[in-house]
Amino acid sequence: MRQFRPQHLSDVVFFTADGLIRLKDIQPYYVLGAVCMRCKSISELDRQALERRYGRNVPTYWLAERLRCKSCKNDRNNTIMVINQWPR
Repeated sequence: MRQFRPQHLSDVVFFTADGLIRLKDIQPYYVLGAVCMRCKSISELDRQALERRYGRNVPTYWLAERLRCKSCKNDRNNTIMVINQWPR
């Protein structure tokens, strides 16, 4: 099985009308993860829970501002990336 390299959201979402990437713009077979910029840890995000709580129209940059690392408790400059891909 091949190793999946994390990808930035702009690598998988090619075009949006207003330039913002929202949860609804990302295909459901992509697994989203949070990457801590301080300790470089990667955690999988529960996409369904995020959509229930914030809606599908929420911009990913807005969600990234609210992330906190479970390892080092960092809450600054964290980012959301695609960390895996399910078979289509």
